[in-house]
Amino acid sequence: MTEEQMEDVFDTYGLSSLFSRFKTPLYVTGLLDEVEEDRLEDFFDNIELSSDVLFDEFRFWFQYFSVAER
Repeated sequence: MTEEQMEDVFDTYGLSSLFSRFKTPLYVTGLLDEVEEDRLEDFFDNIELSSDVLFDEFRFWFQYFSVAER
């Protein structure tokens, strides 16, 4: 997924401030590089994150969600 696609999905779910905090860690880790937009949308549909969530927590729950969906 491109950076613009990630930003659009975060914005759609009202998490633009989260994206601005996670932009660099997402780039460095490549966490969402090979992920389709609908996977991230499904994650946000099913998992509720607080606005003060840390990137490591986000990464844990996203990876947990991704593995659980297989």
